[in-house]
Amino acid sequence: MFTAVPKLKQLGFSEYEAKAYAMLVNESPLTAYEIAKNTGIPSSKIYEVIKKLEYKHMVQSIHGERSRMFVPVSPEEFIQNFRSSVEDNLHAVKNELKGVGIGMDKSYTWHIKDHNSLILKAKRMIATVRETVLLLAWQKELKALLEVLRSAEQRGVSIAIIHYGAADIKIGQLYVHPIEDTIYAERGVRGFTLVADSSEALNGKIDDKETEAVWSMNEGFVNMAEDYIRHDIYLMKTVKRFDPLLRKKFGERYEKLRDVFKDEAL
Repeated sequence: MFTAVPKLKQLGFSEYEAKAYAMLVNESPLTAYEIAKNTGIPSSKIYEVIKKLEYKHMVQSIHGERSRMFVPVSPEEFIQNFRSSVEDNLHAVKNELKGVGIGMDKSYTWHIKDHNSLILKAKRMIATVRETVLLLAWQKELKALLEVLRSAEQRGVSIAIIHYGAADIKIGQLYVHPIEDTIYAERGVRGFTLVADSSEALNGKIDDKETEAVWSMNEGFVNMAEDYIRHDIYLMKTVKRFDPLLRKKFGERYEKLRDVFKDEAL
């Protein structure tokens, strides 16, 4: 009965409000006394809770034989009303804050320590991008971002992706990077870099135990991330067209090319 209570609390409802509404959805109509008894809400608080739910258009009263009773708005109607209210408020906030952050400091970095937060940040970046997306990702992360990437592509956003390992998707310009030749693979971690509109970047490393990433709008950080992806693409384009010659000059695994401390060839 109360499995929805934690989620309702995340939406901003108090525990008592969430319990009372869930109780009424499970069984109604009920009196205030019955709601309090069945939920454990103190009787001294129950009318205050009901009043708040009425104000939020989640319950309404009806006249029973002996006392007032309460019924809930259906979950479907509640969800629709809540969504409309949130969207209206967000739209109003957006309009109110236009121009307010013109002088906002953009040099700070935002540190991310878990995989879900990295994906959420990446989704937000792609959902709000206007012109270009540069992405370096492995299969797990790319799969999590596919829907929002497709939506961006439909909006006319130019997308270039470096994917580690074979990929069977068609989105933007996809460059397949051989996993066995990556430093990330040697270290047992997955790399992730995302640049949106050349104005913000998200860079990190991921393994089965932890995620470490940094997001920033700092110009130097963004330029570094973008240059990293672009130069990797330049190299992949070159290798694709001149692989036999490059292997002849630098070795079968490009040993001489990868040794950045010496400028040698075979």
